[in-house]
Amino acid sequence: MKKTYTNTKKSRNEIPKSPGVYNLKNRQGQTVYTGMTKNLNRRINEHHYDKSKHFARVAITPTKTKAQANKIEDSRLSNKKPAHNKKKK
Repeated sequence: MKKTYTNTKKSRNEIPKSPGVYNLKNRQGQTVYTGMTKNLNRRINEHHYDKSKHFARVAITPTKTKAQANKIEDSRLSNKKPAHNKKKK
């Protein structure tokens, strides 16, 4: 189930600590970065410090396994081609 959070400390703390896929979105709602992680909460909070000027919202899709997250991420990268993603090797 996909859920969107604003880039505030309160909402970032509500993000689950499960594996999943996340989309960082700018103020216009465009996806600027897509990633996957084994801990959504930790990774989104790391992005806050690294790239807080680049995103206003984050959309997450929690998964049960990292393998599921990897499949979803690959699909989104091939469809959306976010500006800040580098090509996978």
